[in-house]
Amino acid sequence: MSAVAVVIVSYRSEAAAVSAARSVAFEPDVVSITIVDNSASERRDEEFALGEISDRVVVVRPSRNLGYAGGNNVGIRAAIAAGHEFVLVLNPDVDLPAGTVRALIEESASSGAHVVSPALAEAPNGHETVLRRPGFDLLLGRGVLEAPVGRRFIPTFFGAAFLARPRTFEMFGFLDERLFLYCEEVEFVERLTRRGERAVFRLAEDVVVRHRRGGTVSPGGYDAGARSMIAYEEASRSAVVFGRTYHPLRVWLWMFARLGMAAGLITRNPAAARAVVRGVVRGLGNRTIRPGRA
Repeated sequence: MSAVAVVIVSYRSEAAAVSAARSVAFEPDVVSITIVDNSASERRDEEFALGEISDRVVVVRPSRNLGYAGGNNVGIRAAIAAGHEFVLVLNPDVDLPAGTVRALIEESASSGAHVVSPALAEAPNGHETVLRRPGFDLLLGRGVLEAPVGRRFIPTFFGAAFLARPRTFEMFGFLDERLFLYCEEVEFVERLTRRGERAVFRLAEDVVVRHRRGGTVSPGGYDAGARSMIAYEEASRSAVVFGRTYHPLRVWLWMFARLGMAAGLITRNPAAARAVVRGVVRGLGNRTIRPGRA
């Protein structure tokens, strides 16, 4: 049995975070679960109704919203301090079938990869699709859930669910906290690849978990399909920050693509158009120092 610390970052998703925690709470390898409540500073009325798993979960309430990378880094550092062998990063909108944690551990042992991620099963409009090849489009500067094979796309893992050894973060640095939301996993892959690491990640294609679209991205629910203004803005900002750091020539094409998207949104969703433009502008104003060992 291996010691696995689970980290779940929650933002206005108390019920979903508890559901995700419950899906792993009684797995034999799981020894701790940390929920990082990024909406704690908003003093919401909703609570984490932990019930029978209350003795297995610690809720951390930062004084401000740390973003996805920053929130996960809180839990990762706690796993390092406790000496756990693995850390499992899990989105609130992901539920793991029984045996998933053990399957990911076995995949880590056999592959030697720094990060192991399962495949994601999604069901837009009620039709389930299993996604196994996430990537980042170097032409348009955006992430894709199912990337075609080719030099245009950087293969990566699913940031929604992945298992890693804490020593990986000690050796190569934590998740990049300049990326408040989006691009965290592609930046991590790029960083380790440029440092000469070969087995950066492994997709365990036969290990499938259920993924629902969270409220930060789609406040009306998965089937509604409408993206939140946070998603529009932060996706644009993160793409620009990532591009300026690693692809300074391509990033200008990515910005034009984003501004073209904003132009297309002006008449049907002016708030989204403004959010995209804000994200591009904020990305340009961000420092481009590469992440160190936080």
